[in-house]
Amino acid sequence: MNENLHNYLGRQVKKYLDDDLVAQNPSLQNFIQIINQSYLNYEKDATLFEKSIKLNDIEYNRINAKLKVELEQKKDVQKKLFNTIKQLESSNHVVIEDNNSSDYLFKILTDEIEFKKRHQEELYIAKINAEKANEAKSDFLSIMSHEIRTPLNAIIGLTYIIENEKDIVNIHENIFFLKKSAQHLHQLINNILDFGKIENGKVDLENISFDYKTLVIDITKSLESMIRENNNKITVYFDDEFCAEIISDPLRISQIINNLLSNAIKFTKNGLIEIRVKTLNKSQNNIVFKTEIIDNGIGIDLDKFDAIFEKFSQLDSSTSRKYGGSGLGLVITKNLLKLFNSEIHITSEANKGCNFSFILDLPLNVNQLDNYSSNLEKDVQIHMLDGMKVLLVEDNLINIKVAEKILHHWNIVLDVAQNGLIGLEKFYANTYDLILMDLSMPVMDGYEASAKIRIVNSTIPIIALTATTSYLCLEKALQIGVNEYVIKPFIPKDLNQKLFKYYKKIQ
Repeated sequence: MNENLHNYLGRQVKKYLDDDLVAQNPSLQNFIQIINQSYLNYEKDATLFEKSIKLNDIEYNRINAKLKVELEQKKDVQKKLFNTIKQLESSNHVVIEDNNSSDYLFKILTDEIEFKKRHQEELYIAKINAEKANEAKSDFLSIMSHEIRTPLNAIIGLTYIIENEKDIVNIHENIFFLKKSAQHLHQLINNILDFGKIENGKVDLENISFDYKTLVIDITKSLESMIRENNNKITVYFDDEFCAEIISDPLRISQIINNLLSNAIKFTKNGLIEIRVKTLNKSQNNIVFKTEIIDNGIGIDLDKFDAIFEKFSQLDSSTSRKYGGSGLGLVITKNLLKLFNSEIHITSEANKGCNFSFILDLPLNVNQLDNYSSNLEKDVQIHMLDGMKVLLVEDNLINIKVAEKILHHWNIVLDVAQNGLIGLEKFYANTYDLILMDLSMPVMDGYEASAKIRIVNSTIPIIALTATTSYLCLEKALQIGVNEYVIKPFIPKDLNQKLFKYYKKIQ
């Protein structure tokens, strides 16, 4: 029996119980077997428990090591994420604090994603607007091409006809239409220049005394041929309280009225155009008045009011094809009125006409200042400039020939240099009363030549006679020492007036 007993129990039975006693007592044998089974079960459970503990320790260590690796990886990712978000500090919309918590970093990242999303939406809207603007500019360039090519076609064709025309009457007629085409082209270019000047804030208003009533009437007279061409009638009305002698900028005000009136005439056929000036308020030194220009032409739909005051815009391309025009007139008018702290108002109905109006608040001429003559059609006196010595620095041969014929007609003693370097050499070698300087030339441009001349002579008048329209370039020329400038294509009468101003000083 002892052979089947647990080692520890067997030793105890053999030590304390006689073999015969055990063999003769079945109850004792059963008791010993029960105790033996308990020993065996305990040992089995202990072995299993030990194995379980060992396995648990291995799994725990494995899991713990894995968690440590994952934790290190998380810290490394979190550190990289934090450093990446830290770079967002350059953006004004986010401020990073020294906080490495996941929740904080997640919040920052979420805010940044929301910001990027809003920024993306804004970029999309800007892209749509840019595409619309480019489309509008393309339409504008198409219109401008048509507007420029039309008078150029007339100029080129009439020039050919004049060359071959024998009848003196026809020559005069052709010259009249040639002059009209050139004036149209010149006005178009002036509109573009005015638009750029206003856009860049380069317009300064004058304060000159003038007669507003005379100004308005002279503008209507200057447009008589256009009025007759469209078979229109025009009336001008001033109320009895209106005081015509005001102080302001007659040139800019005439531009406003001319643009609005030309617009009314252009879009009205066989109709009536009215100019009404009404006094709203008047004191001893000041007057507030409203000017209305009313027509019964094609009119404008209410939903298109805003479009006509946008850059490079007309109602639609068919309008420009049928009636012509660059679409700049109303934009220039709107921006000019801003300079007078005023704005353009419009009421209209399609096929029934338009009413454009604006209000001006201006001082009255109570001190009887010299009145500016506003007669737009008057002939400016051409002055003979006998013996005035002028150096023309110009590289274009055609421009040289044109200038020579005009200046010789005024009895000017003219010398010509075909670039700035030759002009500088002639200046060193000769004496001149005035220099006409082109700015863009090969070898040496007008800027460098003028600067070198000013080192030697600070008083000789230098007038830039240039096709450059960039105001930065023109300001640069003035800073170098150019006295003033005349933009090509120039009106001979304007150049004559500028030259006469300096001619008087040398007499």
